Amino acid sequence: MKALADLHVHSIYSDGIYSPKELVKQAENIGLGGIALTDHDTIAGNKEFLTAEVTSDIIRIPGVEISTDYGGHEIHILGYYVSDEPTELQLQLERLEESRRKRFPKMVSELRKVGLDIPQQKVDSVLTNVTSPGRPHIARILIEGGIVDSFEDAFTKYLERGKPGYVEREKISTKEAIALLRSVGATPVLAHPLLIKTSNLREVLVDFKSLGLEGIEVEYNYIQPAIQFGCTDLWDAIKHLDLIETGGSDYHGDDPHSSLGDATVSMDIVSELEQATNRIHASL
Repeated sequence: MKALADLHVHSIYSDGIYSPKELVKQAENIGLGGIALTDHDTIAGNKEFLTAEVTSDIIRIPGVEISTDYGGHEIHILGYYVSDEPTELQLQLERLEESRRKRFPKMVSELRKVGLDIPQQKVDSVLTNVTSPGRPHIARILIEGGIVDSFEDAFTKYLERGKPGYVEREKISTKEAIALLRSVGATPVLAHPLLIKTSNLREVLVDFKSLGLEGIEVEYNYIQPAIQFGCTDLWDAIKHLDLIETGGSDYHGDDPHSSLGDATVSMDIVSELEQATNRIHASL
């Protein structure tokens, strides 16, 4: 499997259950040639990720997954080869982290209003130990408490938009996220495009390309029936756009997404991302 890379993975710094060091070890154990850490709205785990001891020549890409707003719709933009130097991007991510931390107890409060028993100790543990907390943390608390049976139940009954525990969080625009990533020499890529709620995917992608998008996640195991388009629609939409075709498992460790290494791309894609990053750096 050394010729393959998983470019969409989450750690305990956002809503995964494994540390960056553990993720690197898991990737080595299954023989991956490359892995990218893409925590939600934070790069706090990237240093541990890059300095973890390795026994192979596995390539590690420091990244991020930024939640953005595009015309009232949530769009996730992956950034690859993100520097940990103090930048405007880092400042914006810290603001988003703080927004997530403020939202978390509000979601808990809303769920308590409808009679759910959520131990404060569990809430405090998340706020103490997680840099960028999110809804999956509450889903785990609900599962552990026997309130729901699965992540799907937790989101469907309580955590999706319009449900009792949903609280809106601060986001930056898709345009701003792409610009911020490019400003630090990182390569912006659209995550799980088939989750976008639009009647014209091609039009959206053309717009993102004009904003500076460099790639699109084409290898991804979607959970049905969440998607409104199919793979054929995606291939039609990206035709002639000259976008780097990335992919990854969106591995968290315990939710319905794929296991590490279930969705991968060739190491040639890693080279393409590195070349794009070098090109962006050269233009700064």
